[in-house]
Amino acid sequence: MNSVIGSIWLFLFLGLAGSAGPAHFGMRVLAHRQQLDRQLPFASGTDEGGLAYSWWLMRFGQASLGDSALRQFGAIAGIMGWITLIGLLGSGICIALTMGR
Repeated sequence: MNSVIGSIWLFLFLGLAGSAGPAHFGMRVLAHRQQLDRQLPFASGTDEGGLAYSWWLMRFGQASLGDSALRQFGAIAGIMGWITLIGLLGSGICIALTMGR
């Protein structure tokens, strides 16, 4: 019975990461493009996108720039980034617990 529950949790966490991940990356692209188009300042090290830009969005750094579209794209990217991170961590824990048996 424990393997069934473990499989359900693993499926749930992989589903979270698998659905929120593409949403995070898609909205991150939109936020980055909006910031480039509006010539809004980038935080240090985030001007090329990448993980630093993702982390900046996940900390809602875009809110202080005052652009409503960037705020919307960035907020969705940030929320989906946190959900993806939770899903990946949960998946890793489930896999580690399953391998320990």
